[in-house]
Amino acid sequence: MIIGAQGYTIRDFAKDEQGIETSLKKLRKIGYRCLQVSAFGKIAPQRLRELCDEQDIQIIVTHTDPQRILGDTMSVIREHEILGCRHVGIGAMPERYRGSLEGIRSFLRDFSPAAKLLREHGMKLQYHNHWFEYQKEQGQVLFDVMAQETDPREWGFILDVYWTQFGGRCPAEQIAQLAGRIDVCHFKDMAIHGKEQRFAPVMEGNLCWEEILDACQRAKVPYAMVEQDDAYGKDPFEELAVSVRNLKAAGAQF
Repeated sequence: MIIGAQGYTIRDFAKDEQGIETSLKKLRKIGYRCLQVSAFGKIAPQRLRELCDEQDIQIIVTHTDPQRILGDTMSVIREHEILGCRHVGIGAMPERYRGSLEGIRSFLRDFSPAAKLLREHGMKLQYHNHWFEYQKEQGQVLFDVMAQETDPREWGFILDVYWTQFGGRCPAEQIAQLAGRIDVCHFKDMAIHGKEQRFAPVMEGNLCWEEILDACQRAKVPYAMVEQDDAYGKDPFEELAVSVRNLKAAGAQF
């Protein structure tokens, strides 16, 4: 498994082309050679690819506007071909689908044509979970329904270990259950600040990292992206560097 960086972590520094260029240089210096493009400012796909190539950084996956995936799938495919990226990510399903079995199934039904078209072009639709997919309806966990009722050839999962834990399920067990369905995992830690759960650099919080890393190895997860949604006033690049040091000490590859 190769560890990369989730661009959402540095979104405040990547609002335009200059910021993106500077941010990529910092990520490369820290030690990242893989990237998820998420929440970056407006930039032409060709230019983004050029900037990444200059830093020897490979774009593995994106978070792409669900409405574009749904309504302009071919344009999304062309952009990802330029980026050299075959994983098209949905950061979260739109609000209208959440909270019920009917909503989940409507989401899967609506996006299945796009997933099929992506597959026909050598790509895969990747869904990123939060906590709300772990809600139970009619005795079923909504996330489990998503996994059971999707074609593994067309739908993958960006398993977020923080939000899985937040949703009440052991991340390592979830990774094992989804073996073969996870092309990218999100690595972020959960620390306790008073009564508040906070994002933290990997291995600076309380998640079961030995078990998570072992589960990823057993499930043959090819990539993980380090993400920290909030740095709480600290430099997010420095926080990403802490994760690099900790993961390298645990034997992870970058």
